[in-house]
Amino acid sequence: MPGGLWPEIRASLNGEFWQPVGTLLTVNGTAVPDPYGPGFPADLGRAMDWEADGMFVWEPVGYPAAIFPMRGSVEIGKSNLRAKLHAVPSNHKIVLAGFSQGSIAVNQVWRDDILNPAGELHHRLGDVIAIFNWGDPLRCPGIARGNELAGIPVPGKAYGQITGGVAGPDCLTPEQTPPFMFSRANPGDLYASAPVGANPWSSETEVGHNHTLIYEAVMDFNGGDLLAFAKEIFEIVSMPWSQVLPLVQAIYNGMRFLVQGAGPHNAYEINWAVRHLIDLGNRIRAES
Repeated sequence: MPGGLWPEIRASLNGEFWQPVGTLLTVNGTAVPDPYGPGFPADLGRAMDWEADGMFVWEPVGYPAAIFPMRGSVEIGKSNLRAKLHAVPSNHKIVLAGFSQGSIAVNQVWRDDILNPAGELHHRLGDVIAIFNWGDPLRCPGIARGNELAGIPVPGKAYGQITGGVAGPDCLTPEQTPPFMFSRANPGDLYASAPVGANPWSSETEVGHNHTLIYEAVMDFNGGDLLAFAKEIFEIVSMPWSQVLPLVQAIYNGMRFLVQGAGPHNAYEINWAVRHLIDLGNRIRAES
């Protein structure tokens, strides 16, 4: 019963009283405003309640999860996540999990509010023990520890370039990607495996720059005339029209979730995250 009966009470019903070791905060992806709705982060919360009842308090984060325009929706998600984090008990460890648009909120709160010495949540830095992301537009190029946990290779090159999140210059740097950050990225996922190159922060590749420009534009798109929008994009990118229109359509369709459950951006799994989080919780309990 997530969000209702507290885990330590539920655990005590089994004859053994366990205090929860931490709080799991989850942020679902685009078009899933219901914090308990379908999606990899919420599925992780449900799985933990089922597999390790009482180990973590699951706190799902609701937000518009709007398809268009997306940027304002992300800002509300960040605000709601920050509010939830402020309410986490001081004796709790913190786990964050996000998918797609939700992972943008997770990463930016991690980087700008927790990791940043001037951030409003910097005092909880030492409490963060794991971050799980799926289809992450801010994935650090060349790093995908979620793949490693799942026993899957890190995505290889695309267009001859190292891949990372489609956000390009806004991607997390290696220094902002700690060992406990586990991003799961499929080859061919336009959001998590874009050809941004090894250094999109100061030397973005041309093809990566084009992908990022389209992504940034779609973030502010109002959902109107897609063909007219694609023609506007064509004026600012160095790509032939035959490549621009399919790429705009692919990013647009992915944001609309027109093929829910199909394609690289939706073909993920959670078992690796569940296993790791249970092991982590057991280690923390054994040390306490």
